[in-house]
Amino acid sequence: MKFTCNTKDIASAVGAAGKVVNAHTTVPILSNVLLTGSDGKIAIRATDLEVTLEHAFAADVTEPGSATVPAKLFASYVGNLGAGVLEFSGSATRASVKCERSNYDFLALPADEYPPLPAASRAEAFTLPAKVFREAVNGTIFAASNEEARGAVLMGTLLELDGQLLTMVATDGYRLAKWTVTLENPVGEPTKYIVPSRALSEAARNIAGAEHVEVAALGAQGNQLRFAAGDVAVTVRLVDGQYPNYGQVIPAKFDRSITVGTSAFIAALRRAELVAGDRASMVKLAVTNQTLVVTASSEGTGNAYEELEVEQHGEDLTIAFNARYLVEILNHLESSHAVLEFLGPLSPAVIRPSEASAAGNQMYVLMPLRQ
Repeated sequence: MKFTCNTKDIASAVGAAGKVVNAHTTVPILSNVLLTGSDGKIAIRATDLEVTLEHAFAADVTEPGSATVPAKLFASYVGNLGAGVLEFSGSATRASVKCERSNYDFLALPADEYPPLPAASRAEAFTLPAKVFREAVNGTIFAASNEEARGAVLMGTLLELDGQLLTMVATDGYRLAKWTVTLENPVGEPTKYIVPSRALSEAARNIAGAEHVEVAALGAQGNQLRFAAGDVAVTVRLVDGQYPNYGQVIPAKFDRSITVGTSAFIAALRRAELVAGDRASMVKLAVTNQTLVVTASSEGTGNAYEELEVEQHGEDLTIAFNARYLVEILNHLESSHAVLEFLGPLSPAVIRPSEASAAGNQMYVLMPLRQ
């Protein structure tokens, strides 16, 4: 294959693709990126067999074809080129690059050894605004487990499709994040996918400049999901398993609630956490007379006391939480005020934004600590 292109275009595409490559892979071809040229475009593809990133850009393709080059080495090379035009010539064993007075040869591997993409399945695709998709992903995946010992299912994020509703859910057993989005067009049959949270983050990051993202299942068994936006596509291998019935941990009703300023609450929690001392970062919340008192204590550091005005509904309550988990939830609220709903000191609490968001409906569940 032969082509010429803008150095910035190829550096951007190879740089993004190189982040998918596993530096510790024992399969030599997976250390390379695949370049495919045809119809005035070059497509760069990288994979670790769990996540596959494709990035296309315009180029003058004089000889269509494919070639592979070492991902990290090639990304470092093109990333250090100045603005200009790059000439590329590739074969099964060698790739030659020329840019002004710079000439390099890279050892290559045959392109036909590169893992192919699965064909599209019959599953129905759906489309949503890319901004909404990014916000939903970022507001959800942080609650997924990052411990391999807890299993791949809890390290994933559930995508649940039912009619015009797309619901994303992530949980590590201590907290739960749920974000519901209304799609422009309804899907056919209700469907559930468990997507590795790391892969979902990669998809959201790589479509940053797009307007819409199209999501479709791939493979005969529909065991891969492709997120495509413009010239970028991320394909992820789905987790095989049964996601927990998250609805069981969400109380059906509440008898107490408070509304509090989000930023002031976060600041108070962060200060109190400094003296919490224990591994659980326990802080106590006492609600009485339209006032929220945040306290923490430890033998090694002392005592913390924070007082905030709140809008209180229902009886007084004292409940304890992991401060770090609560702050992380509040940081993802798309609202100036947070609503916390309670059923009792030992029942899960629900945290929501006080104002409705155009991006979707947020809801978080946090398990309390025993005092």
